[in-house]
Amino acid sequence: MSPNPANGRKVFFLYPNALVKEMIKDFIRHEFEVYSVDNHIGLKSLLKKYQNTILFINIEERLKEDEWEAYIKSILSDPDSKGTGIGVFTYFDRSKALTEKYLLELGVNCGFIRLKTDIKKCKDIILKTLEANEARGKRLFIRGICNPRVDTFNLFFNGSRYNGRLLDVSIAGFAGQFTEAPPKVEAGQLLRDIQIVLRGGRFSLDGQIIRIDRRKNDSDLFIVLFKPDKMTPDIRNRIHDFITMCLQNAAEQELQR
Repeated sequence: MSPNPANGRKVFFLYPNALVKEMIKDFIRHEFEVYSVDNHIGLKSLLKKYQNTILFINIEERLKEDEWEAYIKSILSDPDSKGTGIGVFTYFDRSKALTEKYLLELGVNCGFIRLKTDIKKCKDIILKTLEANEARGKRLFIRGICNPRVDTFNLFFNGSRYNGRLLDVSIAGFAGQFTEAPPKVEAGQLLRDIQIVLRGGRFSLDGQIIRIDRRKNDSDLFIVLFKPDKMTPDIRNRIHDFITMCLQNAAEQELQR
């Protein structure tokens, strides 16, 4: 989880139900960095660490109405988390007075969303909110940080097979290192039929080396851009599902510290 603001704003959904968790997958497919969190106490430390985040709260879960109000006030009054953009979502019809209380009095500036309405409409509202708040930042693609012991790649070049470990991956490409002596290639080299293995799932793509970081005391780092002609919807979804898992694991690990 990077605190670099150029990478956009982290988006947390607090106590989402199964329906909202499915929406989260779609938001990640739109290249937003989105996390599901089931710990409102631990979340506060993340809001302080990663300032200027966006938080959507399910106000039907865990706390009573006055407790949620106090929770929101505590976030927005803390100097280390006051930059958090907050939205709330509910499954029930709520009075106009309560809606206005959240929006006008408490300073909830990312919407009061009723999930009872059309799901597509709710999803579109949240997407527009994320766009309006520039949650994507300057980043075009969200990356999944790989486990190089199990997330790997291999390819054949000039008749020889080369194995490597993945460091990160997105639908745009990957960063990786060869586990043995790398092939004699330079930036610009086209690589055919790269076998990508993400937690056991395997698929094949062509790619082009766009940069090689030469390292004295470590394996050279290869940055490879995928060629779009073999990027099928199925492969795209598999990469995004992997990224969703990586983001969720990262959030859970941080909350356990």
